[in-house]
Parts: sequence; structure tokens; C-alpha cells
Amino acid sequence: MIKKSSINQQVLFPNPFDVYLDTDNRWIKYSRIIPWKQLETYYHQHMTATMGAPSLDARIVLGAIIIKHHENLSDEGCIEAIQENMYMQYLLGLPSFKTDKVFAPSLFTEIRKRLGLDYWQQINDVIISHHTKKNINALNQNNTIENNITTDDKPETENNTTSKTLTSAETPTNEGTLNMDASIIEQDITYPTDLKILNSSREKLEQIINTICIKTGQDKPRTYKNVARRDFLNISKKKNCNAKQIRKGNGKQLSYVKRDLKYITKLLEKYTDLSDILHHSQLRYLQIIHTVYDQQHYMYKNKKHQVTDRIVSIHQPHVRPMVRGKAGKNVEFGSKIGVSIHNGLTYIDELNWNNYNEAEDLTTSAENYKRRNGYYPAKINADQKYITKANRAWCKQRNIWLSGKPLGRPSEQTKAQHQALKQSAGERNCVEGKFGQAKRWYINGKIKARLSQTSESMIGAVIVVLNLIRLVQQHVHTILKYYYYLLLKILINKNAKIALF
Repeated sequence: MIKKSSINQQVLFPNPFDVYLDTDNRWIKYSRIIPWKQLETYYHQHMTATMGAPSLDARIVLGAIIIKHHENLSDEGCIEAIQENMYMQYLLGLPSFKTDKVFAPSLFTEIRKRLGLDYWQQINDVIISHHTKKNINALNQNNTIENNITTDDKPETENNTTSKTLTSAETPTNEGTLNMDASIIEQDITYPTDLKILNSSREKLEQIINTICIKTGQDKPRTYKNVARRDFLNISKKKNCNAKQIRKGNGKQLSYVKRDLKYITKLLEKYTDLSDILHHSQLRYLQIIHTVYDQQHYMYKNKKHQVTDRIVSIHQPHVRPMVRGKAGKNVEFGSKIGVSIHNGLTYIDELNWNNYNEAEDLTTSAENYKRRNGYYPAKINADQKYITKANRAWCKQRNIWLSGKPLGRPSEQTKAQHQALKQSAGERNCVEGKFGQAKRWYINGKIKARLSQTSESMIGAVIVVLNLIRLVQQHVHTILKYYYYLLLKILINKNAKIALF
């Protein structure tokens, strides 16, 4: 059941709170640049229900998520911070200061399940497009004021040559610069080894066996869990283990997992509806462990260390190992995202849990750029991994300059392009800066959500927070520029009467 807000949020925090609120506070600035009414429409599309209690106002939910990721708080810590801070409550659209909880912290989990990455990408586009329209209107006012200033009235230090306004026919086909790169957003999992994965699988199977025996009344088989635990600790606690000892330990754990799987198959052979005996999460774990056993048995038998779609965590089976070759960290575990930045604003063009080749993202990012702006970028700054022959040909057909060393033997033209390539490498540093800003301040290095959809929701929300911070900076810059032109007009033409407000 959907409940729409009936509170007039234009006049918030009546006396005495409005007297003490600072209009330069960051939360008040965020509340003014976000189009809440448009976001409410998208929110209710994902929260449709015909039964149950009325849903919360979209502004309360979305504002709480923004606060959570902006301050890098836990679910419980976010609700407590909102209780204590009147500026945060202003962002949520509350009519007055409240000491009660806006909602239960456990609701965050359900919200993340419903509001996935696609939703946050829509929210990101809505906020940016709304802000872009406001900037266009402000710039049009600036241009009007600037055009009213005659060349004779301008100071001598300025260049009196006015810039020619391009007509629609003279407008270039391509415009702007697109910076792009890919990175790994790590999940909060323990560093996986074959021994750890097999041990956690064995412990989970022992819990499932206990549940089956309690529900069905059958005798519990011998699992020798103490012996299996001792064998695991004998290997994991050793400071130095050679390959032969590790292989022997993996073989023992494999045999324990195999025996427990046989026990479960025998205990459940008389039952057709397993949902009456095991919880759906236990059935999911059982299916995952079967896959883990098959993968580990294949690697153990063939003496290999690689397998297709290798599971590194039974709690998060969607996570894959991704070899990146970074300093101090050869392998990362998480999702790979392809990000593009234009005018300081960040967009997610691809998010995948498999270790795909990010060179495929170049055409996707360029097409998304055209969808947002109506034209292709004039320049794309990308890493060397994106500079493939296919991407070179694709960009050449669309008159896009792609950063990268030209093919063939070096020539005089190649030497002349060296400075342009060096400049493009410097421009692309903004992408690395955004990755560092997101991972250090707003993700804290690792995503702590377990499900794939909840992890994607958290990543999408962090991108929205990054853009909100950038939009506030741009909004302040636009206002200062507007008042600069007004002041310039007053200084040049003292008799002009301009209404500042």
C-alpha cells in the first residue's frame, strides 16, 4: 500500500528551529538540489503493494540512504545519527525535530533488495538532468547580462572580440571529453583458500545434518567433526606449510565433505518436499556446496588451481577471483565496474561479477554518452587496455579522438602527438580520484552486503552521493558566476537598475 506525503515540505522546521538553522549547511544544500517529487515517482514504482502497512515517504527513505553512505554509517548508526541531527531531519523532509526513530534499521535490508542498481542509475540521471536544466537557465541569464554589456563599456584589459554564437547548423557533431576506466569493488570476505572453503562447507553440512535429524527423528550419523576440525587447524595454524602438506589437508577435508553429502542424500531419500524439512537458505547452501565439492574435487584430482566460475565463498557464491596485478594485491574479490566521468559527474556503464575484458565497455560508454547528451564525445581518455584495433576503428568512424599511441612505426606526427597523449593521461586522473574517493570515504574499501542485488544497490547509492557532492560545488560556482556578471554590469553602467532578487 502506497502512502503519499501530505505534508507541505516547503515550510519546514517551524519556530524555534528555523531561526537556528544555517542555510549553508551541507544537508540543506543537498535537499535543495534534489528533485524530490520526481524521485518519489520512481520510488513508488518499486514499492507497489496492495497489502500491508503504508510505505514510508520516498524522501525519508532516500534521504536516509544518502546519509548512510555519505557518512559511511551502519544501518543502526544511521538511524541514531538522524535522531540526533536536525539538519539530517531537514533533508528527510520532517516538519519538526523528532526524537523517535524514522524507521527500523532492519528496513534498510529490504530497501536494498528492492532498489537495485537500475533504480539508482535512474535516480542518478534524474538528479543530473534536473541540475543541468537549472544550470542552463542560469547560464542563459549570464549570457543575457553579458550581451547587454557593450564593447565600449568593457574594461580595456578585456578582449573586446565577442565570441560568436554557433547556430544549429554550425554546432559540432561531437563535443566534450569522456574519461573512463574500470576497477574492482571488493566484497567483505575472508581471503579464500581451498582449505578454508572446504572447512566452511563441512561445518555448514554438519548443521544441515543436525536439522534433518531433529525434524525427521532419525538417528544422527557419525560425522567426526572434532577430528575434522583438528585436521583443519593442524594445517591452518602452521606458519610454514609446503605444497605436499596443503594438498594432504585438502584431500582430508574433501573426504569429510563427500561423506556428509552422502549422509544428507540418504537421510532425505524418503522425502519429496524438502521445504518442510530444510529452510530455503539451507537448501541454497546445499546446492552451493555440491558445486564447491565438484570444483575442488576436479582441481585436486587434476592438480590444478583454476576452474571455470570458481566459488570462493559459500556465503557469497557470486563473487569471483579477479587477477588484476596491482601492487601488493595480485587478486581481488568483488564486482568489476566500468565508470565514465563527464564534467566531473560519474556514471556506471557496466557492473559485472565476472572478470570480463573491460575493453568492451568503450562502445557502451560512448553510446550512453550520446543518449544523455545527444552527440558523441569529441575525445575519449582511456587506459591502454581500451586501445584495441576494434575500438580504434569504431572511434574513427564516428570522428572520436581516442587517446593512445598510434599504430605502426613512430613518425614525426607520432612525436607531435606525444604531448597530447601526456595531457590526456593527466585528464584521466579524475577517474582514479573518484575510485579513491569512493573506496576510502564512502565504501571504506569493501562492500559488507552479502547478496549480489544488495551489493549493487550500495554501489549505485555511493555513486549518487559522489555526484551530489559534485553538484553542490557546481551549483555554488554557477551562483557566484551569476552574481559576478551582475556586479560587472553595475560597475560598468552605474545608472542601470538591476533587481538582485
